[in-house]
Amino acid sequence: MGRRSTGTVEARASSIRLKFTHLGARQVETLDLLPTPANIKAAERLLAKIIATITAGVYRREDFFETVGKGPTHQTFKQYADDWLKTIVVEKSTLRSYKTALSASWSPAFGSDIIQQIKFSDVRKAVAARAKLVSGKTLNNHLIVLRAVFDTAVADGLIEEKNNPVAKIKNLKHQAPEADPFSPDEKELILAHMAERFDEQVWNYYDIAFHAGLRPSEEIVLRWPAIDWRENTATITRASVDGEEKGTKTSTIRTIDLNDRAMAALRRQKVHTFMKDPEGEIFHNPNTGRPWKGEQVQRKRYFTPTLRALGIRHRDAYQTRHTFATVLLMGGINPAYIAKQLGHASLAMVFKVYAKWINRADKGAEAAKANAVIGAQLSPNCPRPGKVV
Repeated sequence: MGRRSTGTVEARASSIRLKFTHLGARQVETLDLLPTPANIKAAERLLAKIIATITAGVYRREDFFETVGKGPTHQTFKQYADDWLKTIVVEKSTLRSYKTALSASWSPAFGSDIIQQIKFSDVRKAVAARAKLVSGKTLNNHLIVLRAVFDTAVADGLIEEKNNPVAKIKNLKHQAPEADPFSPDEKELILAHMAERFDEQVWNYYDIAFHAGLRPSEEIVLRWPAIDWRENTATITRASVDGEEKGTKTSTIRTIDLNDRAMAALRRQKVHTFMKDPEGEIFHNPNTGRPWKGEQVQRKRYFTPTLRALGIRHRDAYQTRHTFATVLLMGGINPAYIAKQLGHASLAMVFKVYAKWINRADKGAEAAKANAVIGAQLSPNCPRPGKVV
């Protein structure tokens, strides 16, 4: 048996050098990495893998280092991911979420590893570890970013498609929270309490929230020019996420109908903000006289205290939108119309989110029809209900 191959990692001024023996010849490879502790550890892991392939008799230089005509193949995952972030064109809030996914989930796991050396088992181990700390939804969102990084590496020719370590990583199963709307009575109690206890602008804001079906991110940046007073409509073009204005969730502009309750709230609100700036935001913080910076302030200061004062089970203020949808469904309004009002990308989303309220909308009429049809088709030889056999 031959002697086991060994090697050394040498820190240089601005690089790291690997030295090892292959087929009796001394090999020296330079990594274009600063000799930081993390990079030195990554180089040590790389050398260990090289030694293992030499010992097994399967070492190929091109598996580890750049070859003529190809770009560098020894970037760490973090280096490559950082470069990838510079190439994508997304909203600032989306970019922040991508950076969070990388810094929280993936860079700690294998950020200092050479990207080509990351295996399926490495990713699976990292996913299992993160699954103990974050929700399934969060982890699945972070996996979107990880897949994008490795898909780009494949497109760049750094990794063969068959060696993509995330190709077989599946999303975690998780149960999306169900809509939990307020009852019509609860809705009226909430609005009455706000009208009595708080500045009128708070009442107006939540009156719109309950009766227009807007996403909170859309309502908070709704401007006066969006309102058509003759047609009783509003054109929804923007949303605010993390204090940054961007397009709507579905990246589409929609025009919604405003019912009498919503129009009444807007007429009341005109007194407060329209004369200040006919082009500006409709809803202002009554304490600052300025547009709301985010939707959390009014939730904490007004919405949650109202539920507590009335003894109503706590729910997030987003349920005002679900309340709007379910009230319409229970009133027999066409689901397609509701989907348009809500700005859902498809009618299927309405059926997915609000299926049980759709089923209740006919108050049993359709079930009665079905029962009558099935009952009318009983075979003459089949025992009739109530008949003793």
